[in-house]
Amino acid sequence: MSLSSRLVLVCALLLIGCSGPNGMDDDAGPPEAPGDPPAEMDEPETTYPTEPARIVIDEEGDDWEPVPVRHSDPSGDGEAIDLGRLWVSHDAEHLFLRFETGRTINLSEGNDLTLYLDTDNDTTTGRRTRGLGAELTWTFGERSGRVYADGSSSEIGHAAIGLSALPTVRASTFELALDRSARPVADTPLFAGDSIRVALAGPEDQLPDGDGGLGYAFSTADLSPLPEASLEKPDEGLRLLGFNVLQGRLFESEARGSYGRVLRNVNADVMGFSEVYDRSSQETADRVATLTGTDGWHHAKLGLDLVAVSRYPIEETHAIPGYEDNRSGAFLLDAESALGSPLLLIVTHPPCCNYGDASPSRDARRQRVVDGIAAFLRDVKTGDGPFAVPENTPIVIAGDMNFVGDPQQPTTLRTGEIVNNEAFGPSAAPDWDDSALLDTSPRQTGAPFHSTWIDAESGFPPSRLDYVYVSDSVLEVVNEYVLRTNTLSSDRRTAFGVERTDTQMTSDHLPLVVDIVPR
Repeated sequence: MSLSSRLVLVCALLLIGCSGPNGMDDDAGPPEAPGDPPAEMDEPETTYPTEPARIVIDEEGDDWEPVPVRHSDPSGDGEAIDLGRLWVSHDAEHLFLRFETGRTINLSEGNDLTLYLDTDNDTTTGRRTRGLGAELTWTFGERSGRVYADGSSSEIGHAAIGLSALPTVRASTFELALDRSARPVADTPLFAGDSIRVALAGPEDQLPDGDGGLGYAFSTADLSPLPEASLEKPDEGLRLLGFNVLQGRLFESEARGSYGRVLRNVNADVMGFSEVYDRSSQETADRVATLTGTDGWHHAKLGLDLVAVSRYPIEETHAIPGYEDNRSGAFLLDAESALGSPLLLIVTHPPCCNYGDASPSRDARRQRVVDGIAAFLRDVKTGDGPFAVPENTPIVIAGDMNFVGDPQQPTTLRTGEIVNNEAFGPSAAPDWDDSALLDTSPRQTGAPFHSTWIDAESGFPPSRLDYVYVSDSVLEVVNEYVLRTNTLSSDRRTAFGVERTDTQMTSDHLPLVVDIVPR
């Protein structure tokens, strides 16, 4: 071969590369996440188990117990993230993953953990990385992913793949769901076949350690239906609604129809609203009366944005100190006709988010708010509160808690464990029998998720920000749900009197509904 012929051949090889007509090598796409494996790896594991199960993304592990561990990664081979066990499951609509990170992390911030999915189980398509042909990569801490198809790639957000993961606070075990019907780019299905391969990688560790990921097969998911909460209000007891109304969107004309249908058909007796910044409690009660077609609402406003609207008289109020202007609102209601006793309602809205330049940190500010509530309940129980509360008075705490960092914050509200003792005094169990409060943790209507905040335009995936706690020594929760109208079946929407987009139109937070009766 002449020198000129050899030069032509070299140039052709450089132009063609080795990825084939559809695949993309690592050097053809964006840079790999930290912790990429070396080129020489072990042979991939070749089994394809299938484990359909009724999984709910709820921060609990009970529903995963029948699902065997798909892979257990050796400990001690990662610092920031030391991947441990992985579980994989599915139902007809979702792929579910549960995994251990070995270290406590915030899944949506400040980490380099990346998920790799070869969704057609074909190494010649997608992005060639880690022995996979990955159609999807998702880096959790960057809240960003890419889809690879037909020799090109597109950046996508969480909504494009139906990503939902919990817990929202820092943890070392997480569970997530992906939408099996997702079409993130050009109406092309993400999950094109009946088998996939999956891998996870952090800065120093990957799961599995060998090349090629782990196989999993989708099988017919012959599962019992997802249990549904009743939307109808019980004849006995009291219905509570906790709702962040998105900076006063309750008063906007374009949301009037949706708010009317939601409030009228939920038909709550007591409502705890947050983000009512520029309106009075009287204006809020008037708006509720207009939207529901019912009069006679009692009302009060405390803190920056907290409004209670109630069918029952509000006898006492108190602004609970927290962090500067972030005070919580305590409302003592005369609920004798419904519960046979008063009701102590606390509505709260700790500071949002995790801004790195905040001083003190947002975590520290939120902790002071929940410490203040714990101290208030301790004093109420000992008779040292700002107003008299009869023993065994039912207690409910509701609000947009913004728990997106330290898991101590929900622990404090539930158990009464105070962190800032110098400012707020000693810890004390908040329930009347010296036990913890019950975190009701309702589930979305028609969906296997406990997230309460959804914003498709935000970089952050659906999160659990809204909570309702009750003193279950004296109260029984007989029904609970997070109303999400677009996941209700059309028949249930029609029967309940709502439209598909109603909760999307009202707020980025979903309404929490809890029905309580006395024990």
